[in-house]
Amino acid sequence: MMDNKDNKWEIIKLTEGSESGDYHSHAYYDIPVFDSQSRLLAGHRVSFKERSPKPSDKIDIGYIDLQGDRSWKKVGESTAWSWQQGAMSQWLPQTKTLIWNDRQDNRFVSRHYCAESGETKTFPHPVYAVAPDGKFFLSLNMARLNYVRPGYGYAGGAGHLMDSLKPKEDGVWKIDAETGEQKLLLSLHDAAKFLLSRLPARLRISNIIRRYVFWFNHVKMSPDGKRFTVKLRFRARDLSRSWNDSMGCSLTCGTDGQDLRLLEHATSHVIWLDNKRLYFWRRDAVYLYEDAPGGGKKLNKIAPDLINHNVHMRHFPDNPEHFIFDTPYRETIDLFTYDAADAEQTKIATFHNHNPKHGEYRCDLHPCPSPDGKYIVVTSMDDGGRQIYLLKKRA
Repeated sequence: MMDNKDNKWEIIKLTEGSESGDYHSHAYYDIPVFDSQSRLLAGHRVSFKERSPKPSDKIDIGYIDLQGDRSWKKVGESTAWSWQQGAMSQWLPQTKTLIWNDRQDNRFVSRHYCAESGETKTFPHPVYAVAPDGKFFLSLNMARLNYVRPGYGYAGGAGHLMDSLKPKEDGVWKIDAETGEQKLLLSLHDAAKFLLSRLPARLRISNIIRRYVFWFNHVKMSPDGKRFTVKLRFRARDLSRSWNDSMGCSLTCGTDGQDLRLLEHATSHVIWLDNKRLYFWRRDAVYLYEDAPGGGKKLNKIAPDLINHNVHMRHFPDNPEHFIFDTPYRETIDLFTYDAADAEQTKIATFHNHNPKHGEYRCDLHPCPSPDGKYIVVTSMDDGGRQIYLLKKRA
């Protein structure tokens, strides 16, 4: 690790256990792993490494009180998780309710744990993205996702619907966070039909001949909860081929299921900047786009002189022109802040031992800022195993 007194960020190692085989991680970089008060940090603990999870492999779900003694507090378990996104453990906004995904009767569900009462409720749908007001969440088919993109979905489980290339009865689901009422917002069938109508003739013909299979991943909601973006991907039905043979795009849609739009093709790591703009990596740079009525409208590049490879990038909630990003897919990973107002970049940390640097069970930093902008959480293998590190802004 890199830390010095001149650095504006202090690096704190929150979890231990690499020598004894206890490894800790937080969820994905775009998941609210901090509660709304920036006090409670969600994570999970696993007891093995460097192999694909089996349906019987169990992890511990818990959190750390950053204003307490910073000890690990276990609140539940899960057998529905992946190396890249864990069990999607995250906080319901403006509450002390921790949500994560689990497995029950060969189906994927979500657990909703209240840290104040200690009670846990079960919903018959896995959670992916939670609305900013906490009134509903969006869900995807994690069984299907695992078949086509190991490392992001969950091993085993019923309902993958792999006998259908683009099923009408599967897609992005909207779940009422109080009643559990469900609604299919966008089916894979409708999304694929929409995309194919906008592909070049060559790709449309190829899709018909090769009978590509479609799936969804990475659904995220706008700050006002009125729209969501989701990645739609397709690949050859022969799943023995590399997933890198897949193609796809990012779509945006209203959370009422209306006004479907094509944001852009070949996107990676899409994030909403505000209710109308999103940014993401595409081919050679991080771009800022407008979610325009006719489809995505390119605005400009972000940090064009600094970023020339795919990154995990987030803006600080209290300053939309202040960003953090990492340099993933390397054994040594740097963490930077970037101020778009004056184009100033600062390296704030360096983490080592990220091996393997590619593949399903690589360890990315997945930097995530707290709502108040005072913390950044990362998961690193700096001490030889996955552990959670906190960067705290110096006074």
